[in-house]
Formats: sequence, structure tokens, C-alpha cells
Amino acid sequence: MKGIAILGATGGLGEAVARRVGRRAPLTIGYARNKEKAEALAVEVAKAGGKAQVAAVDMRQGASVKAFFDQAAAHWGGLDAIVQVTGPAIPLCSLNKVSEEDFKRIFDTDVFGSFNVLRHGSAKLAAGGGGAMVLFLTTAVLRTLENDGMSGCPKTAVSALLRQTAREMGPANVRCNGIAPGVIDAGIVHSSFVTDDVAKGVIADCMRKTPLGRMGKPEEIASLVDYLVSPDAGYISGQVIAMDGGYSA
Repeated sequence: MKGIAILGATGGLGEAVARRVGRRAPLTIGYARNKEKAEALAVEVAKAGGKAQVAAVDMRQGASVKAFFDQAAAHWGGLDAIVQVTGPAIPLCSLNKVSEEDFKRIFDTDVFGSFNVLRHGSAKLAAGGGGAMVLFLTTAVLRTLENDGMSGCPKTAVSALLRQTAREMGPANVRCNGIAPGVIDAGIVHSSFVTDDVAKGVIADCMRKTPLGRMGKPEEIASLVDYLVSPDAGYISGQVIAMDGGYSA
């Protein structure tokens, strides 16, 4: 493979994804603020036998996203895949308690940011002969969960954007799929458990309704990403694939 560009690799899930796909192809790890963590992750990938570089990117700015993909493609001689593992901080509360400021901030980052990634990313892959895009969603796009509207609502819009992209860019050999994780033993789950009673309740409710009765592992999610960007998944596009222990069944 050529290169893989990853946005959001400095989060708990993103780290696992970067380590796994870093075995397959060289990485450009995009960061918004945490340059030190991105650089440390790039060192880990290199120690494991891979190659990685880091670059700043602001998903809310189309020019920044385009420059990120241009730089990654130039560095590795092209891109074969783009992975977006991003998600802004969200309030876990009923929708009528969400502030206008939070609503606008989340939709600006999640929905408009994903639009920028899909728009510029699919064009970059098409110019190189095609490739795969994988965007992270949430199990809440498949089954509504109380007090989780600021996760499910914007990610539902993102799922529509990725399906549209899959249909329109398929003739250019660009595949686009989404992963809808449930409660995963990483990232926001740990912070939410200890900071807010409503957040604890959301996570506990989701776990009660999860048939497998446990949290998912970051490595399990990473293995699906690795498959979706591989040639073995060459006929999969436009899909939202749940990895939620059966929660959305």
C-alpha cells in the first residue's frame, strides 16, 4: 500500500487503530492540538516496524483538510486510505438541556468537519486511482439512546454524508464505510464514568441492553478498520457496520 491518513489518532480508539494499520502501510497522523501525543504515537509505530509522520489539521477548515491530504500523499507517494476517528466532547443530557453554543460547536466539528474530510479526501483518493475511507460513527445512529442526542444526531448526518459519497465516488473506485461502536473500553467512557451521574447512567443503560454483556476492546475495533482498508474488503462500500456487542440488534 501507499500511505494512510488518520485524523483523531491521539484518542483512545485512534491510538489502537494507528498501531494496527501502521503494520499495513505508512501513516500520516493528523492532530488538532496534541502534537506531543501524536509524535509519541508515531515513535511507537516506528518501533513496531512501521513508518509514521505527524501533521496538524483543523477539520473545520476545508483548506486545512485539503493541505493535510496533499502533504500526506506527497510524503508517501499517494494515499490508499483515509480513516477518521474523531468526535468532539459532548454533553450527555436530554436534548432540551443542550446549549445553543454546544449544539453549534458539535455540529460544526462533527458534521461540517466530516464534510470537509469526505469532500477533499475522496477527491485525493480518486486522483490516485481510488482507495478506502472509514469514518467513525456511534451505535446511536442505529438505536436511539436517551440523553445521547449530541452523539447520535450529528453522527446520523455524517452517516448520510458517507453514504452519499459512496454512491457518487464509487465509479472512481473510492469506497466509503462507517463503523458504529458501542461502549468501548477506551476514551470518553472512562472520563464519563467518573465525572457525571447522567453520563454514568447512559453508559450503564447501554451496557444493560448489550447482549454480549461487556465493553468492546479498542483492538477489536482496530481489526475492523484494518479489514475495511484492505483489498479483502474491496467490494464493501456505503455500509454502516455496528461493533456494539449486539446493542443495535
